[in-house]
Amino acid sequence: MRAWRKRQYKDQRGAVLVEMALVVPILLVLFVGIVDYGLILREYQILQNAAREGARLSILPAYCISSAAAADQAKIRDAIKQRVVDYLAHEQITIALTDVTLDQAALVDLGGGVSTFGSKISVSYNRPVLIGNGWPFGPIALKGEATFRNLECSP
Repeated sequence: MRAWRKRQYKDQRGAVLVEMALVVPILLVLFVGIVDYGLILREYQILQNAAREGARLSILPAYCISSAAAADQAKIRDAIKQRVVDYLAHEQITIALTDVTLDQAALVDLGGGVSTFGSKISVSYNRPVLIGNGWPFGPIALKGEATFRNLECSP
């Protein structure tokens, strides 16, 4: 009886190794996918925060485009956009000034038929996925937006 059991276990020794070789790649892809999804959520939140920072800056009286001279309006727009780019660079996200759009005359609905003007910032970013190069998964387009009501600056 003992000889039969030893022979049975000896025949199944390699089965565990084969099963592990089949399961480990699946678990590894699943783990990388979870980590990548977490990084995508983190970067989306950072984009939202950068858009809020730009919108907050654009409602300040010193950055009001409508009250500035025509020559200074482009400088003010670029300063607001640069603030957003710098915020993202601090978090190791690199974008160009052209990926940031600014509208200081955006219509904001306050509810009850009341509306006012606000500053709207949009930030676009294409994030490559960790295992997506050459796969059907391409870069993921993330977009952060924020709109703040203009208190002292109106178009």
